[in-house]
Amino acid sequence: MTTHVLFFASFLLLPLFGLATWRLEAVRRMDLAGRLAVAGAAGALATAVVMALLSLVHVQWSRTVLFWSAAAMLPLSIAAAKPWRGSHAAAIQSGDSRRRTPGLVILGFAVLTCYGILTARESAGDLHFFWGPKGIHFYHAGGIDVPFLATKTNPNSDYPPLLPLLYAWAQTVARQFSWWAAVLATVLFLLGSVAILRAFSGDDDGAVLLMASLSYAIAIGFAAGGADPPLVLFETLALCALVFLDDARSRDVLAAIGLAGAAMTKVEGATFVIAVVLALLIVRREVKRTLLIAAPAIVILLAWLAFLIANGLIFGYGGAKIPVHFSALPKTLALVGKASLYELYGLPWLAPLVLLFLGKRRAVLPLLVVALTLCATVFFYIHLEEPSWWIAASAPRVLLTPLMALVVASVAASERRRPGG
Repeated sequence: MTTHVLFFASFLLLPLFGLATWRLEAVRRMDLAGRLAVAGAAGALATAVVMALLSLVHVQWSRTVLFWSAAAMLPLSIAAAKPWRGSHAAAIQSGDSRRRTPGLVILGFAVLTCYGILTARESAGDLHFFWGPKGIHFYHAGGIDVPFLATKTNPNSDYPPLLPLLYAWAQTVARQFSWWAAVLATVLFLLGSVAILRAFSGDDDGAVLLMASLSYAIAIGFAAGGADPPLVLFETLALCALVFLDDARSRDVLAAIGLAGAAMTKVEGATFVIAVVLALLIVRREVKRTLLIAAPAIVILLAWLAFLIANGLIFGYGGAKIPVHFSALPKTLALVGKASLYELYGLPWLAPLVLLFLGKRRAVLPLLVVALTLCATVFFYIHLEEPSWWIAASAPRVLLTPLMALVVASVAASERRRPGG
């Protein structure tokens, strides 16, 4: 029991390493849940980057090394933060029953998700096949385990390392790997995504819609414990910052953190970065600012690719050399369309689409991201002449990104006040 508690608690410590985000004007005006979610995303990225850098300079991880690394990060993070204040935060905690009801509904979905996870109904097979084993090997090696990755016995061994690094961080704290805590961490990523949308947009109903959509889709897609929930957390942060925040500094910094975290989490994260960059260039036509926002993600991606090339680990990224089978396009579209129904007649998509038609405010950018990520998904699948098994195994999880972006678009179409704007 102690192992499970300590492993899970290590994820609860991550916001401590992201408190510097509280210095941003927009974040200071958010409610506590939103501030913690933003700090948690930033802290997860900071922890993974520090661990990766330690590994690159051949400093083996240990409780002592990571303790002193955390001890160095924490004072800087706290010193950079400013005291929490803001009229919106006070309003959130004033006991307003109108705000309390959506929070209870969100909590209800979180409880259902916990039930599904703890009864082994939502666990990701990928957790057991490669995310978990990677984290365990990294922990025992005291760094990114190149020989283990080079064996090619671990599927997707060249995937970006953020989640295995966080699992190795948690195992360093707990001394043992906890499969139960690993899947339960999904609830934290899910709640973080919802808290970010709610805090950035001020839309309680939109937050409930996102919670209902993602929690159901995660259950149908068996995503708990895999990299898709943390990927969606970073993507939600980036997209909500770009859509809802008017303060340029806050918008650019938080979007950069979100894009960098996405790029460091999954190959699909790089696709999301490209989609956001293209959407920004089309909608806002600010080349310099767009490149600055994407720069941390580009640096992380290039650094990871350089590491893979230097160690002969290019496997999945080499898939670009595989020929595209346009003959598979009709079948791929049909199968992706079937997967997108989520065994509920497509309701997770229909609800935000109905809301979207009620207005068009600020919705263009996230809608472009929806379209681009859907096109990228289909493009990846037609690299196989017979993609049925691949679509069945991954589409419900991969579609979490455009689904989240569609909900954000539907919220952006409303005229609600944005407390973080």
